[in-house]
Amino acid sequence: MKLISSTLFCALVFPIGASAQDSLARNAKVQDSRVRIANAQDSLARNAKVQDSRVRIASAQDSSARIAKAQDSSARAAKVQDSLARIARSQDTLTRFAKVQDSLAKVQLKKAYIVDLLLKSPGMRPAMISTTFISRGQMEGNLKGKNILSGDFGQQRTEALLNLPVKNWGKSGMVTATILYAHTNYQLSDIKGLDITESSLSKNTVGLTTTYRRVDSLFGRMFISSASVVLLTGDGGGINKYAVMGNGMVLLKQTAQTTLMVGLQLIIDPTNIAPVIPLLVYQKRLPNGVDLNITIPQQLTLRKTLSKNCWASFGTILSSSVSFFNYSSPNIPRNANFSTLDLKTGPGLEYKLGKLLLAGVSAGLWTPVMYRQYGRWEKSSRYFLDGKVDTTPYINLNLSLIPF
Repeated sequence: MKLISSTLFCALVFPIGASAQDSLARNAKVQDSRVRIANAQDSLARNAKVQDSRVRIASAQDSSARIAKAQDSSARAAKVQDSLARIARSQDTLTRFAKVQDSLAKVQLKKAYIVDLLLKSPGMRPAMISTTFISRGQMEGNLKGKNILSGDFGQQRTEALLNLPVKNWGKSGMVTATILYAHTNYQLSDIKGLDITESSLSKNTVGLTTTYRRVDSLFGRMFISSASVVLLTGDGGGINKYAVMGNGMVLLKQTAQTTLMVGLQLIIDPTNIAPVIPLLVYQKRLPNGVDLNITIPQQLTLRKTLSKNCWASFGTILSSSVSFFNYSSPNIPRNANFSTLDLKTGPGLEYKLGKLLLAGVSAGLWTPVMYRQYGRWEKSSRYFLDGKVDTTPYINLNLSLIPF
């Protein structure tokens, strides 16, 4: 029975044990599979992490590359900006240089214009001293229509002129002052008709002229106007003569070769008989290089540039003078003016000495137009002494100040 029981137990237990062992084996395999699966999953996870890291690294590298490219682009852009800035600075420098060149050209043009103006108009030079020697000629003196004397008459005149700028307001105008000193020596010889003890007589005249000038536009054309006050005195002191003058001139034409201006001068003077005088300025560069200058009523001249510092001229210039006399005779005014009007015709030569001085010499014929004496504050047409003088030779020496 025990043997059967043992056998039955073994028969029952063995399969169960075998089955259990088999289950354990399967369980072990399952566990091993699970472990392998877990390991595989862990490997996959690690691989995924590695891939993710690689992706992140690649992304980072790509970002770094893009950043590097951006930095390189920024560097190139900075270089371009720097180049553009240098170009802009260069252009600005060139612009400033062009402006400087243009300013220098304008200054040179203005300088050449001023020099040309001063050469054509000696009375506008900053300073000038001039001496004229007039040869003796036959003179006849008529007192109130009756011939009272005749003889040889000669003159020597020395004039000093100084033009000073007083105030300049640019486009609003400018004020200048002109100081004049004139010394005239009258010489008479071989006198007939009167017993004159002094054959030589000298007179001094001092003048001050204050002028206001401005440039405007009239009907679209340049209009130059001026107003002047003239005061003259002589050896006796006091104001012996005064005048107020107003000028207006319109520029009708101006080219490189031609300038044409017309206008009027209004004169307020107790002794003057012509209150309005026409004015004309006509200047033209002729084909042969000669400059024609017609300034009515002052001059008509032709001027030729011989060299950089030398100019020759030929023409006729109107000159005037006034001296003041005091008489004690009851038949004539106690205070009288002696006014002269002359024409100088002949050649002239001017040469520039250094940078500032201009020396000149001219000669030719001296033609007296009017020699009259009249009461100091009377009209010049009411003269009591009228002189007739022959045309004689003359020579003039002058020295001027030229600022350029």
